[in-house]
Amino acid sequence: MRKSTRLPTRFPEGTKYVLEARGGVVHRFVEFPNGRRLVLKDRKAVSCVCAELQEVSIVPAAQTETRRSRRRAPALAPA
Repeated sequence: MRKSTRLPTRFPEGTKYVLEARGGVVHRFVEFPNGRRLVLKDRKAVSCVCAELQEVSIVPAAQTETRRSRRRAPALAPA
């Protein structure tokens, strides 16, 4: 495998970007359809944090606050 500092601007159809995690390191390379590989720099693996341990919302906090302030007061029942 050969190391490269620059990637080509175009890739042939069937080219694969491969990530292999080994311990705390991610090994990366580009594999061309003819079997040739371009080895990229290894990267440190980022550890995941379980979403169940954190308060998670699909609505950003700023939008949640503006929606609450826009709510109308409940209508009074007719007498």
